[in-house]
Amino acid sequence: MALVTLYMSDRDPQKRTFTDKKEADAHDKKLELAENIQCFIENNLEELSETQCEKLAMLIAENKERFLTALKGKPEVLSETDAEPDDIDNGKESSAENVTKIAG
Repeated sequence: MALVTLYMSDRDPQKRTFTDKKEADAHDKKLELAENIQCFIENNLEELSETQCEKLAMLIAENKERFLTALKGKPEVLSETDAEPDDIDNGKESSAENVTKIAG
């Protein structure tokens, strides 16, 4: 019987597990970024609901590379819809193979 190490984030309400530590750390960093963006939005745009702030923050965090590229002088990448959020600059294909959802 093989033994598999699983990594999970305590920030993730969906209780995802990862078999790769690097992917788990990247996911955790994305959630931390989204949380900080949400706080910033809530402090500066009081007319938005908590749910709207949360969705907006996650959208920005998931598309971090696209926003960075746009801020560096290529705003047209924000209107492109064919690329995956994290695939804009690094040319990687996103992989959901190592993600396992568990019941919480």
